[in-house]
Amino acid sequence: MAHGVTAHGRIFRTSVLSCGAAAFALTLTACTSSGDGDGDANRDASRDAAASGLTAAELDLLTRSGNHPRDDAVLHHAETRLIAACMTERGFRYEVDAFVPPSGSPEERQLNLEERRTEGYGLHRQYTTGKPAASPTLSASPESGKRGKRGKSLTNDQYVARLSTEKAAAYMRALRGGKTDLRAMRFGRERTITFSEAGCEAESRKRLFGELDDWAAATYLPQNLNSSLTDVVTADAKYTAAMRDWRTCMAGKGHRYRTPDEAAERLKAEYQEQGATQSLRRREIGVAVADGTCAARLRIPSVVLSLRKQYANSLPEADRSRLRQATRIWTRALDRAGAPD
Repeated sequence: MAHGVTAHGRIFRTSVLSCGAAAFALTLTACTSSGDGDGDANRDASRDAAASGLTAAELDLLTRSGNHPRDDAVLHHAETRLIAACMTERGFRYEVDAFVPPSGSPEERQLNLEERRTEGYGLHRQYTTGKPAASPTLSASPESGKRGKRGKSLTNDQYVARLSTEKAAAYMRALRGGKTDLRAMRFGRERTITFSEAGCEAESRKRLFGELDDWAAATYLPQNLNSSLTDVVTADAKYTAAMRDWRTCMAGKGHRYRTPDEAAERLKAEYQEQGATQSLRRREIGVAVADGTCAARLRIPSVVLSLRKQYANSLPEADRSRLRQATRIWTRALDRAGAPD
């Protein structure tokens, strides 16, 4: 599992499961949320838990749904408060990200049509700047998700950019330790995360989660387990029917792709061949908007989330036990975080 961290401490996950621009149909439910404006989610929570043998809280953490988006925002805000206090003690300024609870319905947040209308899948921005845009399919990511709009999200990066080379290096050591402080943890066969054991970020995570191993487990283990459900979800008749309806809807709008993944991958290939032209950007936006509009009409995020919760029962008991432990860790961290400012 690849990931990057900016100076303001937010982790941007780019794993197969983290709502990347290409993997819309499946990953959107790994990152979809319920709660705000979604009465069906509350009514179905007990049924889902009974079917899987997991509690509602465990299913929320597994699928990043239900209460998870708000809880994630609470923990992120608490973490940046702790980082700011630690950095101040070390003689550096650090801006705390404002707490902004998720707004809108789960599908609105996930599909994010407003952002699609300006960024498409984020591919043009990526090919012109070398940096991925906050694309619509990243809108609920932990690991990708989006914890609401953070008006100060670039302030710390800008502050570091204004420092001398020596001061900037000292700032980053205070925040994240040095090269020798890095360690790696493996989740599954192919997913490895790397993080620092030193610095204010590590200290803040220890304060909230108790141990860095517990922070990593509560943050990444559920994503890995959710990813393991992908094959069984895509084989389900409800999913294949949803994709068939999606193709029909897209064809009616003049776009012929088998899946959202294929749409994004083919656009990527065209960017590689043609470069980041304005005409290709317009076409990317057209495809992304049509994709999101069809998904919203067919309620595909809800279909896939329901299937993921249904098939959570297929996880081996050892994995369900690890998920239960991760949920206990997550809940304790929320208790330590307290109410946001």
